[in-house]
Amino acid sequence: MRRLERPEIDALLNLDVVARLATIDSDGYPHVTPIWFVWESGRFHLTSFSTRPHLRRIARNPKVGLVIDIEGELRTDGERPNRQVRVIGDASIAERAVDQQRSLIVVTPRDIVGVASV
Repeated sequence: MRRLERPEIDALLNLDVVARLATIDSDGYPHVTPIWFVWESGRFHLTSFSTRPHLRRIARNPKVGLVIDIEGELRTDGERPNRQVRVIGDASIAERAVDQQRSLIVVTPRDIVGVASV
């Protein structure tokens, strides 16, 4: 594994890929939800239907994690190169900020780590 440089992290965060949002349930366990995002002005912007359970979990505990990753084709040496960005941060919810049915989630990172398999 190697650490990604800041330009590599920014490039990955600007791809059109799904993130995995980790929230904490009422029993203290993580729950992971795939969700689209936009990386803008140093924060993650996500939208979700206002009735989704991850919004209730964020309201109870705004500490979240995000993973954004991509994987390359299988190489002849058996390796499948990948790059990933791991984020911990604080989420806030703007109720019905998008429309009557969707809410905006904004994640402000506390830490961002990028790694690559090769």
